[in-house]
Amino acid sequence: MALLDKLKSINKIMNFGSGSSQSTQNFLRSYKRFSVAFFGGLTDKYIKNFEQLKPHIRGANIKMMLKTWVSMIFMSSVIVYIVSLISVTIASILLAFDTMTMISYILLVPLLAAAGTFILFYVYPIQKADSIKNSIDNNLPFALSHMSAIASSGIPPEYMFELITDFKEYGEISKQASMVVRNVKTFGMSSLNAIKDVAERTPSQNFKEILLGIAASIEKGGNLISYIDEMSKQQLFQYKIKREKYLTTLSTYADIYTALLVAAPLMMLAVLGVMGIIGGEIMGMTINDLIFFITWIGLPFLNVAFLMFVHMTYPGV
Repeated sequence: MALLDKLKSINKIMNFGSGSSQSTQNFLRSYKRFSVAFFGGLTDKYIKNFEQLKPHIRGANIKMMLKTWVSMIFMSSVIVYIVSLISVTIASILLAFDTMTMISYILLVPLLAAAGTFILFYVYPIQKADSIKNSIDNNLPFALSHMSAIASSGIPPEYMFELITDFKEYGEISKQASMVVRNVKTFGMSSLNAIKDVAERTPSQNFKEILLGIAASIEKGGNLISYIDEMSKQQLFQYKIKREKYLTTLSTYADIYTALLVAAPLMMLAVLGVMGIIGGEIMGMTINDLIFFITWIGLPFLNVAFLMFVHMTYPGV
């Protein structure tokens, strides 16, 4: 134990939400209470329509019940609607809009703002859980290799997870490992139950299966070192396949980019340059205006859209 203490200090096992000030935490606590008090009854009536959010809330490590989160969705949407209604009304009066324009803004803008808030709160746990899942899956092969080396030294499983928490390079895996340590050190769980609890909460199916495998090896007296080593090799192999597949896809994207956003615009501008000598209009625009539109608006927009598409399809490997 003395050697382990030299390897790691566990002063911040409960480091969840430590960045928030006490006043912010008090505000959020009060906000949750008011949300449930005002919209708890409505939430109970429609809670079944939000059941699909429950695993995402748990996977995103949002420490509140489904009813509380849904109540906050309703509360936030109503607050945004009221604030938007007042703001639009005042702005319409100050800017002296005509009656029809004022009515249109007063009816539409608050509804759109409230709907946007509703969608934002609804999507946030899904996006957060998906982000955690991607981080875990991308770092899993390397974390498992490290865990295999640690396990081969013969130390207990909970200390294996404790050592992993020091390596922030593993992203969300470090945080998941700290949850195992928290369950053991703070909540007094056995290492077996602590691992199973995190396995039920993690949004990554791969990590869940590995954690349950580790728990089964501990429970049944299996060879934990061999199991982790085998899973490490398997995950590393899958990582290499995923990376090679993405590189092939990226090569296809490069060909598409060259054809559509390099060669095609050059040919089009060359043709338009010749047409500019002759004169005439295309879709009500002069040739010079069309060249200006393609060069300074069309091509930049398409390039930005292509970059966003590549970023969205990037698997993180």
